[in-house]
Amino acid sequence: MYQAVILSVIQGLTEFLPVSSSGHLVLGARLFGLPSPGLTFSIWVHVGTAFATIVMLRAKIYSILRGLFFPGSEVERKRSLSLVAYVIAASIPAGIVGLAFEEKIDACFSSTIAASAGLIVTGCILYLSKSLGTPRSTVASQVPVDEDPLFSTVTLQKAVAVGVSQAVAIIPGISRSGTTITTGLLSGMAHKDAAEFSFLLSLPAVLGAAFLDILKAMKVQGPVVEPISLMGACISFIVGLAALRIVFRTVEKGELHKFSYYCWMVGTLGVILSLLFV
Repeated sequence: MYQAVILSVIQGLTEFLPVSSSGHLVLGARLFGLPSPGLTFSIWVHVGTAFATIVMLRAKIYSILRGLFFPGSEVERKRSLSLVAYVIAASIPAGIVGLAFEEKIDACFSSTIAASAGLIVTGCILYLSKSLGTPRSTVASQVPVDEDPLFSTVTLQKAVAVGVSQAVAIIPGISRSGTTITTGLLSGMAHKDAAEFSFLLSLPAVLGAAFLDILKAMKVQGPVVEPISLMGACISFIVGLAALRIVFRTVEKGELHKFSYYCWMVGTLGVILSLLFV
């Protein structure tokens, strides 16, 4: 029970904070003896964090769905269709990389050195956002968000750039949220748009992976729902909501780079411990 609580909290925090959930799980399992979560448990903690994303972005998701099915104008309908196309286009690079390099990526998940090095790289990526200054100092961020709730600073080119960075973040230790948000900022997205589009983009991947895992569990006649898994989903949902609020507040203040120091510290510690004890 206590292990399930710890794993759920780690999942809820590191899924959204730009510090790499995969890197923490690899280091936790190999260096600190945390158990590897079973398939059923993994499914439901990811479902918990996915629902946290949906709740946090409910206004934007509602606007997109309304524009698709009950548009108030042709402009609203086209903007919603464009955003769906952006999400699909941005999801393609990660899908290609995942299928083409599946075995090599899986091998990285058994290497604490690879996960630690990935965290150090994540720190460097996050530190790039420091050069952008505060949100008010960027031209893109001066777009009044309330006038267009549907990601006014997101374009197809910027979305694809974010999608490519998401593909890179498949490597353990490379933070998906940190990499995609930083890429969005560097491409010229407003701070709020970069954060919200990053997490909107994560939904198809997380929910799709959960669906495939459910099919896999059914195929091997394993349990799809367990009480401890549902508990993990609830914990990861609650912790995930808190983590999302922290990330949005940090991005809007232009302070995303502050997470880089933590990533450098944990990554360096992981390398040292791996060389000494593993």
